[in-house]
Amino acid sequence: MPTRVIKRLGHTFAVDISEEFDSVAQELGVGHATASFGKFSELKHTWRRTGTRTSFRVSDYLDVAPQEVIESLAWYLVTRAFDVTCPENKAERYLEYVRSDSMWRLKGPEYLSRARSLCLNPLGKQRDLLAVFNYVNSTYFKGAIVNPTLAWTDESPATRLGYYFGPINLLAVNSVFDSERVPRYVLEFVVYHELLHHVDAESGRRTKRVHHTKRFREQERRFTSWADAEKWLSRLVSEYRRTKNRGSVPRA
Repeated sequence: MPTRVIKRLGHTFAVDISEEFDSVAQELGVGHATASFGKFSELKHTWRRTGTRTSFRVSDYLDVAPQEVIESLAWYLVTRAFDVTCPENKAERYLEYVRSDSMWRLKGPEYLSRARSLCLNPLGKQRDLLAVFNYVNSTYFKGAIVNPTLAWTDESPATRLGYYFGPINLLAVNSVFDSERVPRYVLEFVVYHELLHHVDAESGRRTKRVHHTKRFREQERRFTSWADAEKWLSRLVSEYRRTKNRGSVPRA
């Protein structure tokens, strides 16, 4: 059976993570379950059902997680696999852990080394992310933000145009903006948007999910070319979806 080795108080124990998943599966009456760690570039988990047995592959970013986190993860994944409601508070410990600074201080470098979609050189083919960050930081945040790790990300613009990953202070922007075809202020707006998330995280206003609240939207509108930038973003996403349906992708 798949095991992991963890250290507690100077002693080493082999812990069978399948026991946690099988216990939850049986309590829910959905058969038996096994679980093992798998190497993924993102924090992701998979499962496959064969008859009355379900096999889970758990991201190895959690291979040093405390036992109570694995128990919580088992509830989170088994209920999702069978589309049933997770009992109140059963998944909270896992969700708190994977958003914690303590986990990503340990696993952050490994995450960055695996992320195939990321280019950690801020100097793109046409645009310099560092120059854009410095401009946005000085113009809208009085230069108060310490440089995050800046990266271009190669993924569908229809999926996301950028993101800020607080636990490892990573700001990634879609490479569709690394083009003179797209006005620079559009890229500046995307960076500004993600830095607003950074500011929220730094101020302690962390939420379970990324929320674009009324207050957040009001802050967005402080960007000088907000309306024009929003139109460009809608145009880029629509263009991508339209050209993808025709079997091609938009020029960048």
